[in-house]
Amino acid sequence: MPLSQLPELGEQAVVAVAASLARGGPVITSQLIASRFYEAMQRELKQLPMHDPKRAALIAASDRCERIAAAKINPTVLLDELRKALAVLTDEHPSEPPPIKGRPVLRLIEGGLSD
Repeated sequence: MPLSQLPELGEQAVVAVAASLARGGPVITSQLIASRFYEAMQRELKQLPMHDPKRAALIAASDRCERIAAAKINPTVLLDELRKALAVLTDEHPSEPPPIKGRPVLRLIEGGLSD
């Protein structure tokens, strides 16, 4: 599945999961529906070159979907995570990750103890 079709698949998953949960369906059914979206992202990740800038969004969305697989996930959280995964893929300008701080620098404080 081309990367351009992933948001559409994600939208379909959100609608299907919301409908299933609204009918009182079991969480496992919603997890299975969401897994199709996750698996499509995983296939796309394997095909993208390592330095492709789209990889970061796919990895972030994939991480969201991995949370959905938790055995005791709340249905509301499941749907929320699925929506967040879709939002990561559809965001035109994803937020930059926070800068990585270097190692702390130790400094000598002059003065010391008084006698």
